[in-house]
Amino acid sequence: MPLSEDEQRILRQIEEQLKADPTFALKVNHRSHPGASQRHLVWSAVGLLVSLAVVIAALQISAWLSFAAFVGMVVAGVILEREVTARGRDQLSRIPDELRRRAGRSMGGPNTR
Repeated sequence: MPLSEDEQRILRQIEEQLKADPTFALKVNHRSHPGASQRHLVWSAVGLLVSLAVVIAALQISAWLSFAAFVGMVVAGVILEREVTARGRDQLSRIPDELRRRAGRSMGGPNTR
């Protein structure tokens, strides 16, 4: 379904505003709500630990049950890794460029004089 003229005009205005404000992506980042990210981090860590306990306990009962718990543990670990990585990226994106340049010089980076 094609856009109407009004919708196209509104879309063009939004595009122009986005081009005018390069920090807009950081402002509307889906990780701007730290509570949700914190919740994901905690639940994935809990899931990882519980899955590990179930894997150990299930080894005595059934190999298939243990394998299913292992798969759950891997999934929880991947979610945990993504949350930690995203938090690190978010923290790095908040550091002003000037501080990054100074840190690069003090560490012997390409801008060292």
